[in-house]
Amino acid sequence: METITKGKLARLSLLQDPAYGVPSDVTFQIIRVTNEGMAEIREVLGDVTGHKLVFAAASPVFRDEFFGGLKETADVIPVKETTYEAFEKMMFFIYSKDIDWSGVTVPEMYDVVNLAEKYIMPELMDEMTKQMENGPLKNNEDLLNIAHTATQFNHLFPDVSSALLLSCAKFLQKTIPPASAQLQFAIDQSGTGKEVTVLQLLSLAKDLPPVQECSNCGGMECLDGQVLVGIDQFTVGMKLRVNKSCGMWGVDGGSYAGQVYIVKSVNKDIKTVNVIGGHFYIVRQNIPAFCYCCS
Repeated sequence: METITKGKLARLSLLQDPAYGVPSDVTFQIIRVTNEGMAEIREVLGDVTGHKLVFAAASPVFRDEFFGGLKETADVIPVKETTYEAFEKMMFFIYSKDIDWSGVTVPEMYDVVNLAEKYIMPELMDEMTKQMENGPLKNNEDLLNIAHTATQFNHLFPDVSSALLLSCAKFLQKTIPPASAQLQFAIDQSGTGKEVTVLQLLSLAKDLPPVQECSNCGGMECLDGQVLVGIDQFTVGMKLRVNKSCGMWGVDGGSYAGQVYIVKSVNKDIKTVNVIGGHFYIVRQNIPAFCYCCS
């Protein structure tokens, strides 16, 4: 899964490098405001610097703020009701800098979504929708928490939340494919407060096209190019390539590299497979000898 948003105007990002010689002319000061009794506590989370013209080109809200009839003349602009990390990522997007979303939680992504709406930035909203569609899911434990978060934000950001819920439904379909297992999954959530979320996921999963197993590796997600580590993974008729990292084949796969081999028989007792050309051990010096060849 791609978790890097690549900047499309790389040279624009140079403006953020002081060594490039173009000084910034505005500072956004990210502030958290809390109340303790009658007192208002203001905490500075961090500063984000930039150029008014660049921000104005990215957002009509910034355009009006800096160049409108009632333009802001201060060089330091306080920004409330967001996080430093979210505002920084929005700035990265504006300056076409690469953004790594891999360690960003779903609530943190919604912080960026909120900024995209606040500053009327449809391109950033589209990017966030794409990231939600890619799915920040790693396991079934994440599934319900992420889906529940999507339902909570659905009334505010319906397009982004729908994309995230659909991603969750696809993950459910792939990881818990039998209908009986999905039903048990729903029963297990009884009393958790997430029953409505589960029903939404099951309804979406029901309408999805069936997941097709790879005809070669048998995986719901194709394992093309990945190594086979256990004898039970080999089946007659399966197509393989040699693992170039295994010294049994010679340097970089030797003369075996680039060839496609078809499994004719499997000997589980001595852990060898018969492919066209002879019998071979599936592991040599603790390194798997074969990779799936599904393409």
